[in-house]
Amino acid sequence: MGGTPTHPLASTGVALARCALFALACFFAYDIRLYAVTEYGRIIHEFDPWFNFRATQYLADNGWVRFSKWFDYMSWYPLGRPVGTTIYPGMQVTAVTIWKTLGLMGDSVAMSLNDVCVFFPAWFGAVATLLTGLLTAECSGDKSAAVVASLVMSIVPAHTMRSVAGGYDNESLAVTAMVLTFFVWCRALRTPRSWPIGAAAGLAYVYMVAAWGGYTFVLNMVGLHAAILVPFGKVRVPFPKSNGHRLRTLGDCLRVLLPVTTVTTTHGTRALFGPITLSALLGPITRTPIPRTVHL
Repeated sequence: MGGTPTHPLASTGVALARCALFALACFFAYDIRLYAVTEYGRIIHEFDPWFNFRATQYLADNGWVRFSKWFDYMSWYPLGRPVGTTIYPGMQVTAVTIWKTLGLMGDSVAMSLNDVCVFFPAWFGAVATLLTGLLTAECSGDKSAAVVASLVMSIVPAHTMRSVAGGYDNESLAVTAMVLTFFVWCRALRTPRSWPIGAAAGLAYVYMVAAWGGYTFVLNMVGLHAAILVPFGKVRVPFPKSNGHRLRTLGDCLRVLLPVTTVTTTHGTRALFGPITLSALLGPITRTPIPRTVHL
């Protein structure tokens, strides 16, 4: 005998409740992070955020080419700082892009560069909350768990303290890029036909590399995940279709204006830099479907 059928309105009500809680989580994530703005106004806080804002202003005023060659005599006094080779520019590029986009949309939505940088952490805190819900739904298959994860992410202190409005620092963007990378990576493994999303995983990782030096956390976790899945036969190399691996490796090779230390240090994988690069760029792209044996 079958179970009692669920009334269509009941299913719709549950779905609407989940959507409402999901939206509430994103609102909480944004609203909580505006506390500093409410109390003190639209100002940048702390030392590093002030330098980041100054670098963003220089990029907006002078363009990418001059920014890449900028030697800042006012930083690291009296030696000065070669900014182009000691900064992760992802946050500055993203902020300037948002600022210019808002300006093109008209005076009603245009904001000053200062205001964009002030609200930047709160915006991406809300985006990270959204992506955490999507990641949870993808890994667990439970939509209710996704809602709970979003609510937790919206208020978790470890993330909130690094993404308060006015705290214009790399972590505010990096956590979002990190969760995005994990989400598209897992999404690429859902079915054999999901392999094109592996390219998005590679691009998300490159974006993470450009945003923060903690990109090694992402590299280690994805590598560990792959290392565990392959021996147990959950997936078959190439993994998946090698697109994510190729783009990730290419991004590591090019390293457009990333600090010199990220190129000169090993970080555990640099010893295989040559072989990995050659295999990624020159190896054949297989079209063998990846067998799906577990829902990630």
